[in-house]
Amino acid sequence: MTRLVRAVVKGFKGLGRGLTIDFDGNTVIVGPSGSGKTSLMEALALLMQSRGEEWLVLEGNLLIIHEPEDLAYGLDPGEVITIGVYYEVDEDGEKLGRSIGLELSRGSIIGYHYSFRLRDYWVRQELYLNNELVAAVEKVGNEGFMKHPVDAKLCIAPTHVMHEDAFIACDGDASRKAYSLAFILRNMLKNKFYYLGEGRVCWWKRDYETTVDLPNNSVGSDGQYTVHQLSVIQTRPEYEGVYNELIGLVNELGIEGVKAGFTAPKRVSGYIKVGGKWVPMFHAGLKMRALLPILVQLILTPPGSVLLIDSVDLGLTYDELNTVVNIIDRIARRVGYQVVMSSKVAPIANVRVVGI
Repeated sequence: MTRLVRAVVKGFKGLGRGLTIDFDGNTVIVGPSGSGKTSLMEALALLMQSRGEEWLVLEGNLLIIHEPEDLAYGLDPGEVITIGVYYEVDEDGEKLGRSIGLELSRGSIIGYHYSFRLRDYWVRQELYLNNELVAAVEKVGNEGFMKHPVDAKLCIAPTHVMHEDAFIACDGDASRKAYSLAFILRNMLKNKFYYLGEGRVCWWKRDYETTVDLPNNSVGSDGQYTVHQLSVIQTRPEYEGVYNELIGLVNELGIEGVKAGFTAPKRVSGYIKVGGKWVPMFHAGLKMRALLPILVQLILTPPGSVLLIDSVDLGLTYDELNTVVNIIDRIARRVGYQVVMSSKVAPIANVRVVGI
């Protein structure tokens, strides 16, 4: 499985001062309101939903940001925003490297930084291998230049996000290793990143678009469909095991049952059973509405992935938080994926806790 081992964010939303966090397996990021937990999570989600695209995707399947200026600390278009990630090479990364003639040992670390400024749309990208800078490229005006390991003209302006095309030097040789690393990183992370934001409590029924692709879209808010996910896994035979596992998890948390399906043309609604009574999910209280997307995502996340959960403590007492984090850790370890969570308080659980 691939693992996120480090994140570097500066100038994004509430992180003007910059933040670097090293991860070791399942991790809880702890800090008070306003400390930058959500800004960190959203920065990573923005980068990952933009992976392979020509420019940052502000309205994607993980996160929706309506105005570019909303990205910048203090709404300052002159602020340089940097989002960096470091991922461990897994079996897929090894195979990808071998397919293009670059031998990478499993456990090697590929680092990637995307920096940009909204005022003039300046962009700088950097690639690292095991913490050594391999290449740096910049967009200046409408042109692109390689700054490291040599000074060279790029064939195109390097705005592509986590994509090998941003590292193509016109002479072809100067960028070969960087091109290969970007290719490996982009493809290694395909369908391996999932994100649940605080807004996951908002969307419990939709009047349109009742088709959902499992499990490629995270459940939760902003175009993500918890109720639709539920309706699929409880009705399709191939998801029978998933549905039974979901029922087992909700029972652990005192929820007696969940149902979802069509209640009117083009309307899918969800219901939850607590205290012997069925109630609509959007009447079920903050705790239940915040928990169910997490439980659904836990059993839909494929092995080898990275799952981010913002505000895992939302609506929970301290004892409930400990129970939920232990369930998350247990499922993630069994299936084989990494979870990074945020919380205002530190849980008592077998996970790493990082304060910010």
